[in-house]
Amino acid sequence: MAAILLVAAHGTRSESGSATTRALVDAVAAARPDLQVELCFLDVASPSLRDALDSLDDDVVVVPLLLSSGYHVETDIPAVVAGRDTVRVSRHLGPHPLILQAIAERLAEARSAVPAAATFLAAVPSSQETARAEVAQAASGLSLIIGRPVAVLPLGASAAETLEASAKPVEIASYLLAEGAFLQDLRGAAVDVGVVAEPIGVHPALVELVLARYEETVS
Repeated sequence: MAAILLVAAHGTRSESGSATTRALVDAVAAARPDLQVELCFLDVASPSLRDALDSLDDDVVVVPLLLSSGYHVETDIPAVVAGRDTVRVSRHLGPHPLILQAIAERLAEARSAVPAAATFLAAVPSSQETARAEVAQAASGLSLIIGRPVAVLPLGASAAETLEASAKPVEIASYLLAEGAFLQDLRGAAVDVGVVAEPIGVHPALVELVLARYEETVS
């Protein structure tokens, strides 16, 4: 019997974001009807990773639905999985070329007829050096795809100041998987300065990558 694919998402209080995550997992399951695909969360929502693993008796591959390394990848998930001999954990998602492909497509969908003077990649800030390096790598990779410089825009209080000081209009790609407070705040900050692309969401490239991470781990 094939190992169970357990998608471990971050979790959000956004109803839209949660719906997107569940729709993505449904798309993964539809793409591989031979696999048992389950969903759990690392924060905010239920079931937790621990509860999900406690309820599953067979071999399990945990695929972290996370774009960057950080606390959940380096500390939280390993702590929950420790001592469970039938559980393996795949690499997290980013900054894989499939992720960058999806982000570039979302940015192209958001573009207006007026060429942007500056391009940003909006990402959740992290205190982890590895996570920041991955976001910088993603911006560099996106730059190669779209053929223009891409600067990292850390989400949070300083984002509005950065956008205000930038050449206008701006275009902002989203290094985000789904809706949430960060993206809502960003849209408010960018309303008069440019366009904000949708998060990756349920994109075929993301479905493909989740399954690829699973296959890398079982093989």
